[in-house]
Amino acid sequence: MRASLLLLAACTSAVTAREAPMPPAREIGLDTTPKERRRMVPPEVYLRAYLGWFGGLAPLDVQARAKPRGLFDAWDDYLAALGLPDYKSDLPRQGQTNTLMLATFGRLGEALCVRAAEHDLHARQPAVVFTFDPDVHTFEDFLPRFDVLHRTFLGYPVRLAPADRAQKFFALFTQVAARHVKKNPLGPEETAWAAVCAALVQHPEAELY
Repeated sequence: MRASLLLLAACTSAVTAREAPMPPAREIGLDTTPKERRRMVPPEVYLRAYLGWFGGLAPLDVQARAKPRGLFDAWDDYLAALGLPDYKSDLPRQGQTNTLMLATFGRLGEALCVRAAEHDLHARQPAVVFTFDPDVHTFEDFLPRFDVLHRTFLGYPVRLAPADRAQKFFALFTQVAARHVKKNPLGPEETAWAAVCAALVQHPEAELY
């Protein structure tokens, strides 16, 4: 009798457990509260990234490479604008992101992209940034070459980027190439690749977090 009661109780528990309603799914809402604006990381991080992107250069190598034709002067002229402390002038480190810092890093990126285009696409030396044939006629020609630069500066393949990114950069490429018909010192396509490089260096995904 006792065994029968235990068996009945076990069966009743099993039925009750099976028939108990599932707990409601927890809804996760979208957080739309205002967030702090995007900021730059410390300037030393950017400088290390720039030196790495353009071939593992030393700071004086950057100065020597970008200085010709007035693309860059000297590091001493840019320390404060880059947010670094200048102890000679008793200027402290910049504690907050500002547009002057962004503009200065952008100018440095433009200078290095131009010099990289001259080095990689003209000199008979191993290429550092533009490790491909710059000749482009169609979007299909542009895409794999753009993917090389996208991986270099943004760290992931372009196929994982927003769907229209490659088309927008191709439009930039074609516009710049159409406006530069003379070789001074870069040809139209070389200038267009330098512009694409500069745009990627200054992309929010590369500069802000």
